Amino acid sequence: MTIRTQTLLIVTVLLAAAVLATAGVLGWSARQAVLAETEAQGLVIARLLSRSAAFSAGVMRDVEVAIGEQMVVEATLAAHLVALGEATGVGPKEINRRLKQIADDTVLDEIWITDENGHAYLRNISEIDFTFSPDREKQPQAHAFWPLLTGEVKSVVQEARQREVDTHVFKYVGVAGVDKPRIVQVGYHAGLLRQLQQRMGLTRLVNQLVSEGSVSAIRVLDKSGLTVEYAERMQDAKLSEPAEKELANILSLAQQGRTQSFLKGSHLEVVAPIGAEGGELKGGAILVTLPTDGLQAAIRNQTWLAIIVSGLVLFFGSVMAIFGARTISKPIADLTEMTRRIAGGDFTRRLETRAKNEIGVLASSFNEMIRRLNESIEHLKETTAAKERIESELQIAHEIQMSMVPKIFPPFPDRQEFDIFATLVPAKEVGGDFYDFFFIDDDQLCFAVGDVSGKGVPASLFMAVTKTLFKATAGNGRTPGEILARLNAEICRDNGSCLFVTLFCGILNMRTGQVEYSNGGHNLPYHLHRDSVSPLKNIGGRALGLLEQSPYATGRMVLGAGESLLLYSDGVTEAMNAGERLYSDQRLERFLATRRGSSPRQMIGDLVNDVRQFASGAPQSDDITALALLYLGMAGERKDALEIRLANRLDQLETFNQEFAEFGRGHDLAPKIMHDINLAVEEILTNIIAHGYTDGLEHEIRVSLSVGPGEVRVDVEDDGQPFNPLDAPQPDLTKPLEQRAIGGLGIHLVRQLMDSFEYQRRETSNYVILKKRTKES
Repeated sequence: MTIRTQTLLIVTVLLAAAVLATAGVLGWSARQAVLAETEAQGLVIARLLSRSAAFSAGVMRDVEVAIGEQMVVEATLAAHLVALGEATGVGPKEINRRLKQIADDTVLDEIWITDENGHAYLRNISEIDFTFSPDREKQPQAHAFWPLLTGEVKSVVQEARQREVDTHVFKYVGVAGVDKPRIVQVGYHAGLLRQLQQRMGLTRLVNQLVSEGSVSAIRVLDKSGLTVEYAERMQDAKLSEPAEKELANILSLAQQGRTQSFLKGSHLEVVAPIGAEGGELKGGAILVTLPTDGLQAAIRNQTWLAIIVSGLVLFFGSVMAIFGARTISKPIADLTEMTRRIAGGDFTRRLETRAKNEIGVLASSFNEMIRRLNESIEHLKETTAAKERIESELQIAHEIQMSMVPKIFPPFPDRQEFDIFATLVPAKEVGGDFYDFFFIDDDQLCFAVGDVSGKGVPASLFMAVTKTLFKATAGNGRTPGEILARLNAEICRDNGSCLFVTLFCGILNMRTGQVEYSNGGHNLPYHLHRDSVSPLKNIGGRALGLLEQSPYATGRMVLGAGESLLLYSDGVTEAMNAGERLYSDQRLERFLATRRGSSPRQMIGDLVNDVRQFASGAPQSDDITALALLYLGMAGERKDALEIRLANRLDQLETFNQEFAEFGRGHDLAPKIMHDINLAVEEILTNIIAHGYTDGLEHEIRVSLSVGPGEVRVDVEDDGQPFNPLDAPQPDLTKPLEQRAIGGLGIHLVRQLMDSFEYQRRETSNYVILKKRTKES
């Protein structure tokens, strides 16, 4: 995808996102505004109903109070008339006739006058014989007039209510008798009050709002959740009653005095609480249901308007983005083409642009980069050629340096009194470490290990000078201390580079095993006794090349037959792993404790491998030099036993061959005996390596060689799987080769070559013991 396309795509996406976000916000705002307006209308209706209900209720109370007062007057007049009539001797029959006539001619519908016992013996309705009782349960409505008979009250006015005996609504008023204890009660049919309430009360207003306004339904609830008034305009699809959960939510809003609206299907419902102005309905709620047809139409109109405007803005914005992307991307496309040419090796072109903005600055910088790149390439060619010459010279220097130290082992095959092996691993192409050994005379072997300060070419040149001077100085029959003192004076005399060297020098007497030594600031060698490992005694001595008149003492120690010395440089103990931990003297001492009795070659090889394993791939920081010297003693005192430790790898067979060859030469073993032993042991080792281990880990195999009277003994120890080779069946050599069973020939060969073949299983190890008689037996 080109940068032009990317720019156009990014601008278009951002523009579309901005337009859509704006349209969404506008649409949402319009919807909220329409909803708020509709909700306000519903709230106004709810408050109007609440106040109208309170007003109509107040008017009705006032009218009923006035009627009640008028009825008290009428009941009092009736009490006086009855008392006067009975006083003049008018009988009950005549009085009842007169009472019936009064009820027919006035608004009073019932007149009841009792005796002292509450029996209504005077009444306008002769068909009903009624007696008042104080029992509330028997007469829930009439018992309220009993206190008139007892004189507790003078009058009782009841609100209009539905009678107990039928469904008619009556208002009753009673007064006490004026001549004797009695109840004088008048009753008024309250139908007129109901009609008045319907004409001016809440019912009329609710029905009128629903039938004439834009309201779908109105429901008035009292504080207990009962519907007081309800009207709806919809005929075909009736609105459902509020569910129990919805009703509880409405009453909760009413108690909190909160107004809330919410969409329910195609309607908007507004819930408004009835406050103190609602009178008896206080604590209730009014639920106004409004149609949302107009609301939905307004929202759709606003949405379409937003879509049209957004589309126009997006169209014109995209057109502008196309032209803008073309203007911005053309210089970048030219720059890309120029970069492709440079990648192809064309450094002759230049980028032309007239822009004065960042693109123009970039083009100028690009042209300057090409110019400098041309210069850098030419300089790099010269530097590469010089580097190749230096590397070639360093390789030659490395070969020359390595040729200056002995590399052929064993160096003195005809000398049976000792065995020696050394190695030098430079940290760079050339280094400052060295080792050397040579005979001063027939009985004295001089050996040394040195370490020049610094690394690289200067250190290697200083090493060459030091080694040459050392060999020349040591050949004059001096003690090691005198050799180092003379060598130090020679080095200090012309040491303009101010380099110095640490050096350990020793002279071994082949007849006695005595070692005279002197140390010039070098690491102390380790003495490998038969049963322990310890460093040589420190006799002092500073590094060579620091002070011309430095003294150097000579120390003495004796090597017993089978004991060794290990000389090394600080590249061994100061080898560092990735965690910046040092190999250390303690680790070296622990390593040597496991290598007592090993040959010098094996000891040095295992030591270098252990250092590399410890470093775990970390870069080598210093030269590694080590020299091992094993004293075997004079003829007749030579070491008659040798232990060789091998890893379970086939390449270790070569190590065994070399060690065994040196051992055989040291004991003048006949070639035939050495051939048979070598072939038999190789067969045993091959079987162990190939079949003894299944875990894929590295294990150690120990081979012990010893020469006794008339025989050579070989012990092979491994910790592999238990296997007794003596249990292998003898192969049938009379059958043709293709008919023989696979395996068994190697074990058969060992039986034929050896005079004795034994196997033992001790704890977790296998032991194979081979014996071969020598010609002496």
